[in-house]
Amino acid sequence: MTLLLDIAPFSPPATPRNTGRDIYRQFEDDPDLMVIAVVDDDGRPVGLVERNAFLVRMAAQYGYELWSRRPISHWMKTDPLIADGDMTVEEFCGRVLEERPSELLQGFIVTCAGRYAGVGTALSLLQVTAAATATHAQEMKRLAEHAQDALAAKGRFLAVMSHEIRTPLNGVLAVAEIIRRKSRQADLAPLVDTIVQSGGTLLRLLNDALDLSRAEASGLELHEEPVLASKVVDDVMSLWSSQAELKGVSLTAVYSGPADLWVLADRVRIQQVINNLVSNAMKFAADGAVEVRLGVRRDGDYVTLTGEVADTGPGVPADRLESIFDPFRQTEDGVRLGGAGLGLAVCRQIMARMDGRIEAMANPGGGALFRFEAPLHWLPEPQAAAPAISPVEAAGGALHVLVVDDNATNRMVAQTLVEMFGCTCECLEDGAAAVAATATGRFGLVLMDIKMPGMDGVEATQRIRSGRTEGSLTPILALTANADPADAAFYRQCGMNGVVEKPIKPERLLEAMSAVVGAAVAPQAAQAISEVA
Repeated sequence: MTLLLDIAPFSPPATPRNTGRDIYRQFEDDPDLMVIAVVDDDGRPVGLVERNAFLVRMAAQYGYELWSRRPISHWMKTDPLIADGDMTVEEFCGRVLEERPSELLQGFIVTCAGRYAGVGTALSLLQVTAAATATHAQEMKRLAEHAQDALAAKGRFLAVMSHEIRTPLNGVLAVAEIIRRKSRQADLAPLVDTIVQSGGTLLRLLNDALDLSRAEASGLELHEEPVLASKVVDDVMSLWSSQAELKGVSLTAVYSGPADLWVLADRVRIQQVINNLVSNAMKFAADGAVEVRLGVRRDGDYVTLTGEVADTGPGVPADRLESIFDPFRQTEDGVRLGGAGLGLAVCRQIMARMDGRIEAMANPGGGALFRFEAPLHWLPEPQAAAPAISPVEAAGGALHVLVVDDNATNRMVAQTLVEMFGCTCECLEDGAAAVAATATGRFGLVLMDIKMPGMDGVEATQRIRSGRTEGSLTPILALTANADPADAAFYRQCGMNGVVEKPIKPERLLEAMSAVVGAAVAPQAAQAISEVA
């Protein structure tokens, strides 16, 4: 906090009896002197002389002859700006700019206990204001850096927690899926379904927390691809119809628009928004109805995607329609029914990333209505890609897979799934052993965990790729609980051929295996494919 006394240097004042010649000499002796205060015998200010105005008057025709011998009291400014030296610069500027802004350019007098203490100018105010602005900018930059560091630390914490939670969750969900597909005991099916649904809820909560953290750090990425717009509604029904039936909820989904319209969009993010809204609606519309409406409107090369999810639940209070999209904000019914209040916040972040918008309103039929809209690019219908020829299929042999993971449950899950696909399998616990085993050339594919004690999956992959053995080109899939897209890109740069996220979904693992080795397991995995699809 800067006071006026700090910026108003003391310079010898004049008296009302001093002549123009005296003032002229004083200005001449000090080229930097812009203002001279005029004080009485008690040192109290009675006037002020500003340099430019004085010199202009003296430079006029006969000016020096007219004014050099006259007392300065005849033409000094008799009502100058006077301020107490204990006043802050901010307070002084605010008061002067409000009351007498035009006089600030003529300078001002600073007093202490009513007596002259110094003079100030607009220049001195600008200097201290500029310095304060620079200091403030530096402080804002420092705070921004600290905030960015805090966001990065939170992101790292969530990434670590994500890995630690996904590892045991992988075992829970994958084993439950295997039991559901293999078990013939009808009385166990509801219990297994409960495990799968509860684990899926935990996984969605974990993903929402990660997505929100990425969005806050401007790291929420979009991976656009050709999407058939009408297929989005089919995906909603296939995912939610059975759950709606179990909960006694009437679920309908309507699509309005051309059936063959293709757009360039992030299908996963769009489905994430719709799934979050449907999940939220079904939670509140017990024994009621949920209606999903999706529409597309093409205008040249652009398409407007509009979606609505309406329910017949208790609705959202009018004063909460906006704040409900803030993280961890829920209605009283939401708190009672569970949830962390992240789903809608993630929906808003995704829509913002897509240059779209989302809003909540009252459903005309009772309940809540959520509406979103996003601009997309139109695409002509893509040509179907020719199926890749599998090198293993060409050789006519089965696929022998190496599973590398330090967690016994993860090894058991991966081995069970691989054998379901008709492959043979061996398991190892660490990266060093994987390097040695791969060098023999006995394996057609390696499923590699990332975080392992000793040599991790990244280092093991780099050593395999740098070797000159028969197995140095063996396809490698990363099995990882690190779900961040940046991590997946890094693993590919290190030599891995693809990434499968934990918890492992059987269909996702089969798809990734087929992508890196072709359709080698097709004859043996035909039955497994039908079970997994």
